[in-house]
Amino acid sequence: MKINLIYSSLQVTASLLLVFLLIPAGCGLNTAGHMRHSPVLMEQYREKLLPEELSYFYCGRENLPYAVVGIDPAYTFETKSWFPIKPGPELYRKIDNLSNLEPDQDRMYARAIIGPAGNTIGMWFSFYHSTGVIVDDTNHSIQVYNPYKPESRRHSF
Repeated sequence: MKINLIYSSLQVTASLLLVFLLIPAGCGLNTAGHMRHSPVLMEQYREKLLPEELSYFYCGRENLPYAVVGIDPAYTFETKSWFPIKPGPELYRKIDNLSNLEPDQDRMYARAIIGPAGNTIGMWFSFYHSTGVIVDDTNHSIQVYNPYKPESRRHSF
């Protein structure tokens, strides 16, 4: 019994040591992107002065999208659930028609998408607070997740 206890505690110690050694290595991959609140972007949207040099996309329904993003064209954008939008009236129409049907979502968010190095690589408009962002600065690629989660909807039958 005593040998099993010693063996088990050695396994746990070795596992914890391995985890603590791998966590910094995983963080070194430099793929974490994030979003930062940006009143400037909201003002640019209101004044219809969003930068035309960005590549714009929406996710969700055509007439009721969940989010609109603008991405620096120097980055490859993963468009799995995103559809392109031309800058101009179509872009502003998409942002105007963003879905606010999710419970407790009563304000539109304008956020800058920030890469691991702290550089701004895009923008986000949605009634959803934010979503996951993965940035690979080595390959200049970015992935922004669709913020809609069907299981989060409250149903009242």
